Amino acid sequence: MSGSHKPISSVLIPMQQRPLLIPSTCIAGIQDYSRPEANYPETEWLLGDLDWRGTKIPVVSFERLNQGRFAEFSATNRIAIMHRTSKNDSLPFYAMVVQGIPQPLTLVREEVRNSAEEKGPMEKYRIIMRDVPASIPDLSLVEQKLTSSRDLAVGSCQ
Repeated sequence: MSGSHKPISSVLIPMQQRPLLIPSTCIAGIQDYSRPEANYPETEWLLGDLDWRGTKIPVVSFERLNQGRFAEFSATNRIAIMHRTSKNDSLPFYAMVVQGIPQPLTLVREEVRNSAEEKGPMEKYRIIMRDVPASIPDLSLVEQKLTSSRDLAVGSCQ
């Protein structure tokens, strides 16, 4: 297959259950965990907002959104600031709670294979990468859920 040996710049993000593998261009930054300002009591996975560079951005729990368990506080918690994969001028960034510092990786396709495990609703694939199980999240779907939940929250306040 032509081009299958082309390296892919990625990031392995430690999570409470299974690490996420995403393109490195999706991460705008990593910061220490600080409790988000709770603004979305009706959504268990939308933890609230935090101030990032003078802008309030929503904080999501991927594990809760993916119907997994999530212990909110841990000594290793960090916040990953995510670039949106889809265009949305009103919300170009969002944040995700992660467990530790993401690890940059350069992979080729031959280092990744599908896993037989059933994937969650917010995952595109479950994979084995260099003998490490990981998930490739469906970031477009996460962003769609985020946008629709925030629109409902704003609408209910008016």
